[in-house]
Amino acid sequence: MRILLLFAFSFFLPLFAFCEELTLHGRVVDAETGEPLPYVNIRVGKSIGTLTNIEGSFKLLTDENDVLSFSFVGYERLSLKADQMPDVIRLKPYTVKMKEVTVLPLDKEDILKRVIENLRSDYKTGSKWTRKYFFRALMEQDSVSYIAEAFMEAFSVMNVRSAQIISGLQGYDKESGKKPMFIHASNIHQLIEVAPRTNNSSFWKPLVKPLSHYETLKGFYKVKMQTLYGEEGQALLRFDFTWSKDLLPMDYNRRNITGTAYVDAETCRLLRFDGSCNNCTVRMGIMSSPISIDFHLEYDYSQDVASVSNIAIQGSNDFMSYRVLLFAIEENKQEGTVIKASKENIVTALQEAGYDASLWDEYDIIKRTKEEEAAAFGK
Repeated sequence: MRILLLFAFSFFLPLFAFCEELTLHGRVVDAETGEPLPYVNIRVGKSIGTLTNIEGSFKLLTDENDVLSFSFVGYERLSLKADQMPDVIRLKPYTVKMKEVTVLPLDKEDILKRVIENLRSDYKTGSKWTRKYFFRALMEQDSVSYIAEAFMEAFSVMNVRSAQIISGLQGYDKESGKKPMFIHASNIHQLIEVAPRTNNSSFWKPLVKPLSHYETLKGFYKVKMQTLYGEEGQALLRFDFTWSKDLLPMDYNRRNITGTAYVDAETCRLLRFDGSCNNCTVRMGIMSSPISIDFHLEYDYSQDVASVSNIAIQGSNDFMSYRVLLFAIEENKQEGTVIKASKENIVTALQEAGYDASLWDEYDIIKRTKEEEAAAFGK
C-alpha cells in the first residue's frame, strides 16, 4: 500500500510543480539607451496583467509556465516564459530605416483626415461602452505627499469620462510631521479625461486639440510626419504637432494640446499620444494657478473601437506637483444603464465608496514607487 501511495504521489508531483506561483519583479528598459520604459503593457496570455510604473519597474504574480507579453507602441513586442524572465527586460525601438522595404509615398493630409474620421466613427459606435480602471494619484505640496487609489468604472471611447468610483483608499506621508493636504476642492481627477480629441468633457472642451477637426488642425498646428519600421517591416507613422508661430497673439496664447501621435500605417488608427497641455490651470482649494501638464495615452482595439488602455499624467508649478495613472483592468462592455459620475470632490467620493480589499487582491496593481508607498502607508 505504501508503495502504491508513493507511486501515486510521484505521478502527481509534476502537476503540482506545474502550478507553482511566482512573484516576478523586473524592470523594462530601452535596448539601445538603457533608459527605463514607463507604462509598458504586460499581459499574461490574453488576460490583462499590469503596467510598468514611472521607473520602468513592475511586480506580477503568475505561474511559472505562463508566457508574458511586453508591448509598448513604437517598440518590438517581446514574449518571455515566466520562469526564464531576466531581471532587466530590453525592448528594441522601431527604426527610421528598414532594409529591403519598398517605401510607398504617403499623403500626410489624407492620413490625418482618416485618423480623425476613425476617431469620430469610433465614438459614434462605442459612446455608451464602459470600462473598469485602476486609478492612482500622488500629489505633493509643502513637503507633504498625498495618495489616492481607486477602482472606477467610466465611459471610454477616445477619452475617459463620467468616472464612478467603486472602491478607494487614500493616505498621506505621516512621517513628514505635517498636516494632511487640503484637496477637497481639487480638480485633479478631471485630468484623466485628457486626449488629443475629447467628447463630453467640460474641463477639456475649451482647449484646442490636434485631432478634433482637420480644419482646426490646419489653422493652429505645424505637422511633421516620419515613418518608423519594425523588424518585420511593419510601419508606424509618427506625427509631431507643434503650435504655429504664425498665429495672432490672441490665438497664440490659447489653451492647447501639442505633442506626438503614433498611428498604424495600414489602418490609420491612433495607437499612442504623448502630449503637453499648454496655458492650463489646476484648482487646489479655492485657488487656481497656472500649471504645466504632460501626458502619455495609449489606445487598444480589442473591441474594434478606440478605447483608452492607460493614461499617465504629470504636472507641477511653484505650489504643488502631482502625477496621475489610469490603467484598464477589464475589456469594454456595453452598458445598459447610464453611469452617473461620482461627486466632483474626489475625497468625498472615495470616502463614500469605501474600501474593498478583495479588489486589490484580485487584480495585479501597478507597483508603487518608494514615494507612493510612503504616502500610502508611511513606510
